[in-house]
Amino acid sequence: MSIRDHDAPHGETVLRAGSYGCAPVMPLLSVRELARVDADGILAHEGMAARLPARRRRRAERLATHDLKTWEQEQQRAEPDTHVAADTPTLPVRRRILRSGLTGYAPRVPWHGASMPQAGLLDPFTVSGHPPFDGPLIGRSLLTGGVWRYDAWQPYQQGVATSVNGWVAGLMGSGKSLMLKAFATRETTMPWNRRIIIEGDPKGEWARVANAIGGQVVRVGRGAYLNPLDPGPRPAMRDARDWRGDVLAMQRDALASIGRALRPGTPSDPREQAVLSAAMLDHHSRDTTPTIAGLLDLLQSEWPERATIRGLDAGQARGAANRLLLLYDPLVHGAEAGAFEHESTIGIDPASPMIVFDTGSVTESNELRKRLYMAAMSANVERLCAQRDGRYRIVIGEEGHQLLANPELVKRWDWRMRMSGELGVSNWILLHELADLDKFAPPGSQTRIMIRGILTLSDTQVIYRQSAAGLKSLDGEFIPDLTDDERTAIRTMPAYGALWRVGGTIRDVVRVAVSPAAYETFNTDEHRGG
Repeated sequence: MSIRDHDAPHGETVLRAGSYGCAPVMPLLSVRELARVDADGILAHEGMAARLPARRRRRAERLATHDLKTWEQEQQRAEPDTHVAADTPTLPVRRRILRSGLTGYAPRVPWHGASMPQAGLLDPFTVSGHPPFDGPLIGRSLLTGGVWRYDAWQPYQQGVATSVNGWVAGLMGSGKSLMLKAFATRETTMPWNRRIIIEGDPKGEWARVANAIGGQVVRVGRGAYLNPLDPGPRPAMRDARDWRGDVLAMQRDALASIGRALRPGTPSDPREQAVLSAAMLDHHSRDTTPTIAGLLDLLQSEWPERATIRGLDAGQARGAANRLLLLYDPLVHGAEAGAFEHESTIGIDPASPMIVFDTGSVTESNELRKRLYMAAMSANVERLCAQRDGRYRIVIGEEGHQLLANPELVKRWDWRMRMSGELGVSNWILLHELADLDKFAPPGSQTRIMIRGILTLSDTQVIYRQSAAGLKSLDGEFIPDLTDDERTAIRTMPAYGALWRVGGTIRDVVRVAVSPAAYETFNTDEHRGG
């Protein structure tokens, strides 16, 4: 900002170029107001300060005045700073003001005085934190003190971003999951009315959120089956031929992702893929819904030798069928049976405000079952997204590392991102330590290139505190235009605060706001402190 050069009083220094650090003052949301936010999903009216009781305003003013007098007294007692002139005061850090309901942001920068004509400003309140987007309330900007709102489709509608996808990354306990829960639940309310899908819930923490807002929790086992090959009924507005093509592709991809979960590190065999495609076509020709148990029965019969499979003779088809029998047999007769091999006994309501695919029955030590549950349940997520029923959905990958560890699921996520406009889907993935990606997607690998595309093509990036290794990965690979100020903000981020990068222009540091009742539902850290 350039300042016009007017006559300055004798002995004073005029700031001719640079920027001002402003300490905005804004009331914190009360408990009652926060409870209404969680019920409505959106802050109905601005002007919180105008609605505060007069006695609260007077109390805040008294405390602010007391803070300033205390600071002046401390300045008089303090030893002079060798780096700052003795007659140049610095702004106080207003710790007491925070308790009075005022923001505590006051950076220690040299104090400069200027009149309105000198500063060239028409209004002293031009630093007001008016939110850049409409949408449900997320929290408060730590830079302006203003309310921060966000809806997944707002950046695209306002021309700020070219996609509606996003990702969230941060260390454990930094508050990223709490923010996602507040964001998701508020998006389900009017007038936004988004539908939320949680693609994998290993800790059961999203299940209680879904129950609290009248959503659906999908659990398998103990007689409850979820058939990953079941396409469900054809939507009324979908052409039968187009729907058939989509179904065949979804079933092929479901079997491929389940196979990769059962046999990690082994690339798909084209001969096996040809046999699986032919088997799905056979089911369609008989107008039956395929199951994994039915697929094994077909592969064990004489069908592979009799079927016409382009590029394979009878002996090659039988050899591929035998390998597939060994691969998928644990789902029917082995330790992984009882969840995905038969027709679905669980009905999924596509109109539910939140659908959580619960993988919480999987123990942390059973890596095979975790991969299997993620792959099988993701097939049902694809089916819901392919409905094209006019509903706008937000898919959240709660355990991003489990998704990205399966190359077939990476392909499906990448495809869904590119088709988000046609499908009406906003895809969000949650990550912990970005440096951990090296364990299953080494730099330079095809999967790593696709993961980098997923993260760099997401126009909303919410970054919580990072370790040194995570910040290095973030800075060097996934966000090449990270600035020095952003790096500093990430390293020194307060609890529950995050750097929001939206499109190429919007940057802010936001702390989520939730009521005590919502915090009890959202919080998963109650046992972390011992």
